[in-house]
Amino acid sequence: MKRMVLGTAAALLLCACILGAGCTGGEPADVTTPTPTENGSVGMANPAAVWCEQMGYGYEIRKDASGGEYGVCIFGNGMEADEWAVYRAAMGAYNETANGTVVDVTKGDVVAIALAENPTTGYGWNATLSAGLTLLNDTYVVDDHPAGMVGVGGTRTWILRADGTGDQTFSAVYKRPWENATAQDETFSLSFTVA
Repeated sequence: MKRMVLGTAAALLLCACILGAGCTGGEPADVTTPTPTENGSVGMANPAAVWCEQMGYGYEIRKDASGGEYGVCIFGNGMEADEWAVYRAAMGAYNETANGTVVDVTKGDVVAIALAENPTTGYGWNATLSAGLTLLNDTYVVDDHPAGMVGVGGTRTWILRADGTGDQTFSAVYKRPWENATAQDETFSLSFTVA
């Protein structure tokens, strides 16, 4: 019994010594605050700028009259638009599920329409825009596929800006360009009410 009491006392004394050693004061750590960079950059890529460049578009940062910076996507045809407007439109592109619908937009809004296409079969979308819609860009991107695979389809994407007010329409027919249009051709139509 005496041995158990001495063992417990020794263990308690050891714990007290360890805890006491951790509570001693020392020199405070030298803490320095990092100096912010001149432009406040945190090194994170701008997703809209990255997307513009990944799609093969030009990209520029410009200054407005008050000195603020903004970015623009510059398309191969020379048309350009605000980087974020284009990015938001592309990320929320209208597709086959929007066929035959009417969408409310504001004058100046940028929208994207993305439809499946397979030009290796000779078929392609022939699009028509009403006068109040401006075509900013028309791009075809092939789907990912194993090297050497042929006959792979992809996506045709149109980026439009609503420049006119009132009812505007985007329509397209999926056909071979050398064939006459028929009632069996696949069609797509999206109407816009521009305010």
